[in-house]
Amino acid sequence: MEPLRLRQVVLITDDLDTARKEAIAAFGFPGSVRDEEGMASLGFIHDVFSFADTFIEIVAPISPDSPHGRQVAANGPSGFMIATQVLDLDLVVERATGQGLAPLMHQEYDGHMISQWHPKALGTLTEIDQVDPFESWHFAPQVFAQSATDVAVDIAGATLAVPDPAAVASTWAALTGAPVEQDHTVRMGPESLSLVPSGDGPRGLVAVDVVAADPQQVGRVVELCGVPFRFVSPESQEQS
Repeated sequence: MEPLRLRQVVLITDDLDTARKEAIAAFGFPGSVRDEEGMASLGFIHDVFSFADTFIEIVAPISPDSPHGRQVAANGPSGFMIATQVLDLDLVVERATGQGLAPLMHQEYDGHMISQWHPKALGTLTEIDQVDPFESWHFAPQVFAQSATDVAVDIAGATLAVPDPAAVASTWAALTGAPVEQDHTVRMGPESLSLVPSGDGPRGLVAVDVVAADPQQVGRVVELCGVPFRFVSPESQEQS
């Protein structure tokens, strides 16, 4: 398969200070990195936390009267976005054109090419980025210096609740070349993206799986910003 990673999950809250403390308490992060100026231009403040080479970002709207501020006030903290990585973003955009799709945004950011895609197409607001070299990520090397792996080693996967899992999985496959299993699980290298029916419930990012550092912690669940983080065995990631 073509190189593809699920590198980052993004949560949204109206209380970044409390969410930051909860993330540190849950996973033992020594700290975080921020792009205060860049995020302010988008109307947010944020923190990015690091496992080995996957990441949690928590964002909070600066203004409660902004669309995202009103969304959090109405629905509470929740999953917000995922960020994935490809080797050739131009190829993804070209394939999307053939599917009648186009990114909401496609531009350079800090020397890398990034894009964002509508939740209706990919199940949640999604960033698809081309970061070179492939083993790096945004805010490197500082982001890797903040890594913590004593509680959870890395993100193993994420779950998106959508009205039509088969259709969204098919779109992921068409844009990235990723294989899709019969249960609508999109394989992304070491990680996976599971598409499940939303029914009358919430949509978008609804759960995250993390690899437990301690096998005795497999099955444990902690919650951040209303999103359950489920501790899984290393074997579940290797199967991806």
